[in-house]
Amino acid sequence: MGKVKLNDIAEVISGLSYRRYVDDREKAFDVIVQRSIKKDGILDDFEKMKLKEPKSHYFTKKGDILMKMPYPYDVVCTDREGLVVSDRIAIIRLNEGYDPSFVAHLLTNAHVKKQLHELGSTEKIPHTSIKEIKELELAIPDYDIQVKCGDLLNTINEKIAEDLRVVEYDRNLKEGIVNKVWEGLDG
Repeated sequence: MGKVKLNDIAEVISGLSYRRYVDDREKAFDVIVQRSIKKDGILDDFEKMKLKEPKSHYFTKKGDILMKMPYPYDVVCTDREGLVVSDRIAIIRLNEGYDPSFVAHLLTNAHVKKQLHELGSTEKIPHTSIKEIKELELAIPDYDIQVKCGDLLNTINEKIAEDLRVVEYDRNLKEGIVNKVWEGLDG
């Protein structure tokens, strides 16, 4: 396929500025906020908020790519539907013929980070805009290659997540041993 601008292969919109929608008398929604999008494509830790019913385009759809607009521009591809996407998060909905998983991985690549750096602000915490995200140039292979690469990269991300869980377990084990020794000496 070649190089294309993101705007040519996707609809790119901003998430909901939810502060105007907060209403304690309304229904509670799971809202994707900045902390919900983690490195290596992890999506969790939603904010539960009571909101007036937002427009449908603010709710996640299967295959949506979500990108934090402040640095470090973390990206996730979601298969969960019905979550509300908050502001300062770009919602990227690809046209037919593009694999969301592959494009999500592509958006975390050093070439894209360099473009974002060149386009972005020069403030202490850099950020980008919807307009700049739309202008990102991506190298897109044929669809079959996109799917194969996307699957492989997802498997690698799953391994990274499992490795991180093991590291966290080991850190907790280490801390527990030191605490036991400490308690034994206080005796």
